[in-house]
Amino acid sequence: MNMSKITKRQYVYAGICAAMCIAGYVVYRCWFCVPFMYAGTLETSRVVLSARVASDVSQIHVAEGDTVSAGDALIDLSCDTQRVSAPQIDNDYNRIVELFRREHASQAELDAATARKNGNDLQLSWCHVTSPINGTVTTRFREVGEIVAPGTPLITISNPDDIWAYFYVPYDVLYKLRVGQTVTGILPEASNMRFSGHIVKISENAEFTPKNVQTREERMRLVYGVKVRFDNPDLTLKSGMTIESDLINE
Repeated sequence: MNMSKITKRQYVYAGICAAMCIAGYVVYRCWFCVPFMYAGTLETSRVVLSARVASDVSQIHVAEGDTVSAGDALIDLSCDTQRVSAPQIDNDYNRIVELFRREHASQAELDAATARKNGNDLQLSWCHVTSPINGTVTTRFREVGEIVAPGTPLITISNPDDIWAYFYVPYDVLYKLRVGQTVTGILPEASNMRFSGHIVKISENAEFTPKNVQTREERMRLVYGVKVRFDNPDLTLKSGMTIESDLINE
């Protein structure tokens, strides 16, 4: 067999294979290419309730994980000082009111007695700690019998219906995004379950990529934070989970 014919045939086969590879790559890029996905860590709105008076914890009505409604009792403080003083303060107030009615007490004396009574009543109301929102008890900082000072954290309530994540994007992507834009979040670990969301905030200032990004090169990049709030009707999304999105307008 002529060697030149064999060589030509090999060239033809090689050309056909190369063309098929190129065509296959083009088809893959056009039809199967997955867009770049930004990743964010989910967070929920939280309320940290702190003691407003110096006292000790007398009763706790909830445990971590409990669901509460606005107005539900959470913690009671003993407030012994305020309770012991209340009868005397109330008696003094009633006496001054009666003397003032008979014009035997001045307006200043009445104002002072009123302020003292209102202040003690207000502190007594602070001893009964209730939930300001509907949510879930995520952290209980104290136990019965512990002494607390004003400002000491008592309990944290999270609102699972208000869940969001920050995605960090480079400058050249900002023009594609706007507040109110609808986006889709994906949970890769849950068979790419999809969640609707919308952009609620776009940072005006650049910052370095957060430290939880794995590579140093990525951490050194200047990016802009984009806050996306997601719908969570069945409470599938939870704080701490990672969600992905390409931030493309739906």
